Amino acid sequence: PAVDLLLTTHHLHAGLETKLNALTSLNVGLEGRFQENVADPSTGVRRLIPDYEQYDFAAFAIADHRFNDRLVGEVGLRYDYRYMDVLKFYRKTFWESRGYDELYPEIVVEDFGTQVLTNPQPDFSNFSATAGINYSFSDGYVLYANYSLAMRAPNASELYSDGLHHSASRIELGDLGFDSETANRFSATLQKQTGRFRFTVNPFLNLIDDFILIEPTGVQQTIRGNFQVWEYRQTQATLLGFDIDAQFNISDALLYNGQFSFIKGYDRTMDLPLINMPPVSTLNELVWTHPEFYDLRISLQSQYVFEQNEFPDNNFDVFIPETGESVEVDVSTPPPAYHLMHLSGDATFKLNEKSDLAVGLTINNLFDTSYRDYLNRLRYYADDLGRNIILNLKLNY
Repeated sequence: PAVDLLLTTHHLHAGLETKLNALTSLNVGLEGRFQENVADPSTGVRRLIPDYEQYDFAAFAIADHRFNDRLVGEVGLRYDYRYMDVLKFYRKTFWESRGYDELYPEIVVEDFGTQVLTNPQPDFSNFSATAGINYSFSDGYVLYANYSLAMRAPNASELYSDGLHHSASRIELGDLGFDSETANRFSATLQKQTGRFRFTVNPFLNLIDDFILIEPTGVQQTIRGNFQVWEYRQTQATLLGFDIDAQFNISDALLYNGQFSFIKGYDRTMDLPLINMPPVSTLNELVWTHPEFYDLRISLQSQYVFEQNEFPDNNFDVFIPETGESVEVDVSTPPPAYHLMHLSGDATFKLNEKSDLAVGLTINNLFDTSYRDYLNRLRYYADDLGRNIILNLKLNY
């Protein structure tokens, strides 16, 4: 009952695509969205996310121009506006400890002694832009280069979280004073699209001002027990890395797919690595097909995830009354690297002229390996999913 929430969303989109001339095309559009979150008042508990109404409006335009047979340029602009009307209770001790009583006295609707009812009405105006080129070489290579400016308004969780997040088994705290994130992203992509061997290489650099992250800060005793406390904050961040995809036709029936992902994130304000950055990972796959035999396809995947070796130290000490000692709670150290194998196959059986049955069998984590994923919020409490067998039946008629 504590998470008996009703979130209703209405979304409207209108767009127009047209050619200004033989070489230039234009895509313009408008978007509107209304969101309402309502909690069941009969539960008698404080909500993690408060009651709110959110109004979003956006307008955008994207134009691309073909300079010649090989070079295409694209530019885009977007404006986003968000307004929120929120009703939220704060414990007065928390309200005053954050300095909200001095920063936002005008949003207090009523004082109930131990709590205050507030009515925040923030609004955000954000601009985004992009510019890029696409150059095709004669031998099947294509080069993309792009710069983008993106702004993102904070969401309700980041602004107003204040309580126990049941699915993550932790207390989460937002911040009323957050501004929009502003990201400057530079990226390039080189593709080889023809031949037996094809690949894509995509390096990128993302500089983000007022980057919003959530991190552990301590523990809190409640009537339900002890829980970790995670708080949102803003900082200056740098994200950089690259992705590589490759395909190689070993034969007409056998195909190799490979992926490699590398990303690093740094907190420029604290001069530390960012928390919850994906570790380096690789995926290698062999796919065997036999179209003449019920369109048979069999795939064997090898997934290797390295241990994250750059992370902030968010450990903290907790006093144990029974022993009278303080112990360190390790919430920072990432789990070790792990290797998973996956097997899948599918075939299609013709039932008659108009109907066919597609049968697929997938076995994830084939060898039932015990592992923990650094990005899984429940990794502190249990191993990740073991062997998982999925049978798919799809009847087309």
